[in-house]
Amino acid sequence: MRWLFITVSAVIVMVSSQHGVTQQVAPIVGSDSHRTAVSNPVQTAQIVGIESLFERFTSIQAHRACGAPATIEELTTRQELLEAVQKATLDVDGVLAEIANEQGQLSNLRTSLQSRRDTTVARLNAAALITGSGAGAAVSATQFTGFGGRTNNIGDGVGVGAGAASTILSIIAARKQNGSRQSVGSIPNMLAPLFDQQPVPNTYYPSAVLRYLQAIPANEDAARGTRLDQLKAMWVESGRLDRSGPKRQTDIAALTTSSNATVKVSIQDLSTRIAMLLDVSGRVSLMKRDLSGFLHFYMSTTSKCSQE
Repeated sequence: MRWLFITVSAVIVMVSSQHGVTQQVAPIVGSDSHRTAVSNPVQTAQIVGIESLFERFTSIQAHRACGAPATIEELTTRQELLEAVQKATLDVDGVLAEIANEQGQLSNLRTSLQSRRDTTVARLNAAALITGSGAGAAVSATQFTGFGGRTNNIGDGVGVGAGAASTILSIIAARKQNGSRQSVGSIPNMLAPLFDQQPVPNTYYPSAVLRYLQAIPANEDAARGTRLDQLKAMWVESGRLDRSGPKRQTDIAALTTSSNATVKVSIQDLSTRIAMLLDVSGRVSLMKRDLSGFLHFYMSTTSKCSQE
């Protein structure tokens, strides 16, 4: 009997200790950490338009007695809620797929331009080397005293000309490091809608995704602007986009061009465009993170019912 009492007492102490730890770890409602954790998911739910469905669902649950089966209205509302989340997720996946498609085509074009540039630079450097070394041998041959002073003068002239030619070839090779320019052809231009440019067919952002980019992130200083404003500010700060003026318009034309033979882009333009598309992809992907956070919050409320 004594051992049974000791065992029961130990179990009670362990349960109490675990309960105390849980209370310490759980966030305090209204604290900064808790608001930061739930504010973006709630904001995204508002953007997607599922907040009203969630409120209706919780209201139905609150009026259902514990142990009672779910009503048709409750099941229908739950289905509508999950379908809305799935639709928003597929919208995000569609944007990410289109961005990846554009990045792939731009990467192929950049590789082609880089290969062409490397071949041209290698040939120019080889010509400069051959010109320098071959002329050097010829000049050395004319320096033998048996040929006379006139031959020596000719050799000096050849040496000067060869040196000049070698220098010119080296300068041309250096200038060719940037590679040639070429139009991008018919590809998606997912940056065009973000800069109010004309997108090609199948290049668009679903309304929910566009509203997400045009919204100010929750719990952030409104002076920083929307998510899209923050992206543009980052591009300006990193030098990928000029702040204003004609240079900015030229940059935007290179970043958004498609099916326009008059706009030529360089290797650097392509690298910049690929990097900016990656930034947009990362920012749009956070929408799925917020939807996941909202679903976690939703799942935690599905077991609630009326205690009356």
